[in-house]
Amino acid sequence: MLCVTYRELFVYGLNAALCEELKDIRHVFEEGEEYPADISILEALDDVNIKTLLALMYVVENAGDTLLNINNISKEKLDAALAHGIGDECIPETNENEDLVSYQYWMNDAMGYAHLTVYNLLQQCYRLSQGILNIPEDMDELLCFPTNEAMDILDKDDQNVELLTTLSLTMSGHAHDLCDSLLNQRQSE
Repeated sequence: MLCVTYRELFVYGLNAALCEELKDIRHVFEEGEEYPADISILEALDDVNIKTLLALMYVVENAGDTLLNINNISKEKLDAALAHGIGDECIPETNENEDLVSYQYWMNDAMGYAHLTVYNLLQQCYRLSQGILNIPEDMDELLCFPTNEAMDILDKDDQNVELLTTLSLTMSGHAHDLCDSLLNQRQSE
């Protein structure tokens, strides 16, 4: 899930940048060609919202690396899981409407995706804490945001749960920062 989340955040950032700071690059590539997928492209930009997406990507990457290490998961096993589509259930459907392809669209979607990821992380924490797959509806409602109530129902003695709850709190903070930044941009326009 974290590998897929990292990739999706990168895609949101790249698409937003292609609508603003990198819009000249769009003319270099033909329709259907793939753009370079190197994070250094985003790191070179000055956009505060792209910087927030990068911060999200970094915390996701670090948490993912830590999970791989503490659970002794090899790169081969991870690659095999990704090749079988594990984690793809965390990819939201995109709207292919050409009118929606704008910087604001991609940033709003990125913010929503970050919040959705926090919810997915909290769900995973509850599943790990309880050793179950299906979350009761009343418990699921508590897991929408990393509130004190949500944290109280999670087993923080488990290293994986502790790491993922910390990640959810950090991601929630960055998602709120992105929300505030986008709101301030709209108000100043």
